[in-house]
Amino acid sequence: MIKFCKETGVGIIPWSPLYRGLLARPLDEPDTVRGKMVRSHPVFKHTIGSDEAIIKRVSETVAAKCWKMSQVALMWLVQKGAIPITGISSVDRVDDAVGIRGKVLTDEELKYLEEPYQAKAISGHS
Repeated sequence: MIKFCKETGVGIIPWSPLYRGLLARPLDEPDTVRGKMVRSHPVFKHTIGSDEAIIKRVSETVAAKCWKMSQVALMWLVQKGAIPITGISSVDRVDDAVGIRGKVLTDEELKYLEEPYQAKAISGHS
């Protein structure tokens, strides 16, 4: 889809670019009240092993680059040609989002992050 959009000049604005916060903190970090609510949302009941593998790889990339998890996720989207719009709840989150300026993921890092991806059926639409 990204290739088609680029070829035809269609802009890409991803829905839930941080996967409702799952791409913003390690899986083993204790859940916040909001995190518990998010994980109970029907959209996320279909989280699969490849999702967890990607989240772990984002966390590993953070350790290597000294970035925040949200910055890795947002930079991946930007480098794919998307314009992420995030729900920002504090000044610190604004700083995190703006902090991607000047950052770049290597081709190897992009491939590493994408490797475990498995497409899912569209949900929530009949």
